[in-house]
Order: sequence, then structure tokens, then C-alpha cells
Amino acid sequence: MLPRKAFSLANTDRKHEFSAMSEELVTKEILPARGILSAVSPVCRATFTDFGQFETFAKSEHLIEMGQATDDLFFVVSGELAVAIHTPEQIVPLGYIHEGETVGEMGFLEGLTGSANVTAMVNSKIWRIHRDSFEQFLLHHPAQGTEILKAMFILLARRARKGNERLSDEEQ
Repeated sequence: MLPRKAFSLANTDRKHEFSAMSEELVTKEILPARGILSAVSPVCRATFTDFGQFETFAKSEHLIEMGQATDDLFFVVSGELAVAIHTPEQIVPLGYIHEGETVGEMGFLEGLTGSANVTAMVNSKIWRIHRDSFEQFLLHHPAQGTEILKAMFILLARRARKGNERLSDEEQ
């Protein structure tokens, strides 16, 4: 009879530990399945989330400044960003980044400086990951890293295709 009670207490402790772990998983914020992450598994998104951080940018606050070094990739969780080139003569708007989209890939992947200014149009919630953290993610989670890299390649291929279509339209 005594071993059964000891076993029962051990199970109670484990249930408590499991319950605490389950509660943490339920309450933990993870990246949403939007944009490039729409085809990425929930487990991958949860693990990937741990390697970056959520931040809030106020309206008119800069995420990226043209000509400044950045080693971060930004994922728009909520809000909207404006992309523009600032010259001494004018501001040239290039477009908008919406929920589920990313920005900063050039600096993140190639180590280049910002090619444009990226500014929050409204209060925006952003998740960012530094290149070093991304490399750690790939090192420790290669299968999940493959999911993320595939999603990034698809995004970049779509952008290249869209650019080619614009050039083709301009030539005609």
C-alpha cells in the first residue's frame, strides 16, 4: 500500500508540472499564421517566436532608416508600415507593409544598409529577429529552419516575379 501512495504523490506532482507547462503553452504569444508564415506549422512558429521579440512602434516611429545598418528581419503582427526613399528634393513613397508581411530582408540576409525608410503609419506591433538569433534557430532546429527558409524563398521569388512583370509591362 505504501508504494501506491508514493506513486500517487509523484503523479500529482507531475500533473501539476504538466498543468503549469500546458498553461504556459496556452498563454504564450506566438507568431500568427499570416503572410510568409501561413504555411508554417504551429510548432515551428512557436519555436521561431522564442528566438525573436515582440515590440510596439508608435505612429511615425522609424523601424529602418535609409543608409543605416540593420541586421533584423521585421514581421508585422498588426498595423501598417510605409516604405519611402527620402532625397533632398522629395520623399518617394514605395509602398506599404501590411499585417503578415515582412521587411528588412536585404539587411537581414545580405548585411546591407537600409535601402529605404520604413515608418509605422499607425501604432504597430512588430516581431523582430536578429540575424545571430536566426542562425541559432537554424543551428538548433534545422527541420523547422527549413520550413522558415522555404517560406522566405517563396516570398522572395514572388517579389522577383512581380518586379519582372512590372519591367515587362513598362517595356510594352
